[in-house]
Amino acid sequence: MRKIIAVILGVAVATILLFIVGMIANAINPTPPELMDPSTPEAVARRVESAPVFTWVTTVFGLALGAFSGGAIGAIIAREKISRITGFISLLLFPWAFYTFYVVYPAVLWVPAAMLVSVIIFPYLGGVLVKGYNKMH
Repeated sequence: MRKIIAVILGVAVATILLFIVGMIANAINPTPPELMDPSTPEAVARRVESAPVFTWVTTVFGLALGAFSGGAIGAIIAREKISRITGFISLLLFPWAFYTFYVVYPAVLWVPAAMLVSVIIFPYLGGVLVKGYNKMH
């Protein structure tokens, strides 16, 4: 039961941090209201074309930070089989990168590619950090 809770909380923490970073980024550099219409592919394409690199970088950063933190939280809760726990967290975060690839930034391939790398690597790194800390203490 501890491992299931570890995965669920790890994914929840990752998702919450992704949204918090997104809200901060949008407060710093807001998307114009006329570009917020997601109802048609054309409207989404206009939003992507007008998005500054800052938006893309913060999206990747938010997911990487969330994935790292989620992996660390999962490792703290699980206490064992950390690689397996962080692997499940990665698997459950994968849809964010997939959604970004096919819906949000289909023309900007480096963003979903960086997100895929983030959801694979950063939960594991968060888990390794906790595991290393636990060995030291």
